[in-house]
Amino acid sequence: MTDSITGLPGFEDFLAQAGAVICCEDKNYLIAAMDIADFHYINTECGYDTGDAVLHDFADVMKMLLPNMVVGCRSHSDHFIALISIENIDSERVIQEVKRQSVILKDIISKNTKGISPNINVGIYYIKKGETNIVAAVDKANIARRTCKGNYNLPCVVYSEHLMDIKENSAKILPIFDDSFRKESIRVYLQPKIFSDTKKVMGAEALSRLVDSNGRVIPPSQFIAALEKTGKIVDLDFYVLTFVCKLIRKWLDSGIEPITISFNLSRLHFYSSTLVEDLKRLVEEYNVPPQYVEIEVTESIFFESSEMIVKKVNLLRDYGFKVSVDDFGTGYSSLSLIGMLPVDVVKLDKSFVKESLKSERGNELMKGLIRILNEIDLEIVCEGVETQEEENIVSSFGCREIQGYLYDKPIPTDEFETKYLK
Repeated sequence: MTDSITGLPGFEDFLAQAGAVICCEDKNYLIAAMDIADFHYINTECGYDTGDAVLHDFADVMKMLLPNMVVGCRSHSDHFIALISIENIDSERVIQEVKRQSVILKDIISKNTKGISPNINVGIYYIKKGETNIVAAVDKANIARRTCKGNYNLPCVVYSEHLMDIKENSAKILPIFDDSFRKESIRVYLQPKIFSDTKKVMGAEALSRLVDSNGRVIPPSQFIAALEKTGKIVDLDFYVLTFVCKLIRKWLDSGIEPITISFNLSRLHFYSSTLVEDLKRLVEEYNVPPQYVEIEVTESIFFESSEMIVKKVNLLRDYGFKVSVDDFGTGYSSLSLIGMLPVDVVKLDKSFVKESLKSERGNELMKGLIRILNEIDLEIVCEGVETQEEENIVSSFGCREIQGYLYDKPIPTDEFETKYLK
């Protein structure tokens, strides 16, 4: 059966044809599994006719750009699979070619969708000589593809056994999250942000922790990726914001002057047509002045459908929220980008800070960056500061706001209140 939108074979026909090829021909093959990130947003904003046109164009470009494609299909929705013949297994060359083709596909999508330019996620699995299970090969390519999702800097992933370990970890994490979310037992800690000159607290970041049935605290590094891949990160973000609103309301009712608390907002939120209204409704429910709430977003989200995201960020700032760019320096940072982004705060990532401080050239780079950010009236927070020497250096460069273990790790809110607010 042929897919009516793309003209490609149906999924069952693909499996039959691809399975016959790898069983009978002694060549090198790979499976490429692809999808269009947040495709539902294209259907919602531009209409299903436009969405179908994008899928048709995607298939046409796939045929054109993959001359060694033996057979390909649209398995469902915006998901495509291709069996590709290769002369030899050169992973670096394959990945570079995938990146080149992804740029072309994004440009085509952007022309059809009023500037929406989502990521193309690609997972690769190299079929071993003598391997005949095409279904297992497709599954492994899809595991690699899902690893890309939500990561602008990672458009293509090659399958490895390590990814299977991550998948199994996700299978363990998700029931813990669902149970904790239902019981409202997710812990929210605060990490202070300190003025380097006065040593006084000027704000805090709200960070979540899961706890399993044995009382073991699970750090974000072990559960955030799983939540992002399943979309449950949206639930976690709203859980944390609700906690923050309740906490600020408690401080106001107790006569304590609140500090600004930041929380992380996943890129997935920006594909919701009700994002701005949802955030406004929540702070209004607790009667919390929005200037006490800071929304942290990663710099990479501005490279996806930037016009739409900038519009929503502007609406949030117009309402009174502060907005910060988190992890600046880890991705596609550029001064031209920062100059046009509608944000109030730039958080210099701890790895960027530490690497910059290792050399004289890095020191000059950091000094110049902080000077420019100060000149355009952006607040600057240096993350991950662990030693007095590091603080002295970044402070001498003009960064007054410090977040890191030099002052404190993330701590429970009652401990934070006792230590910093009373």
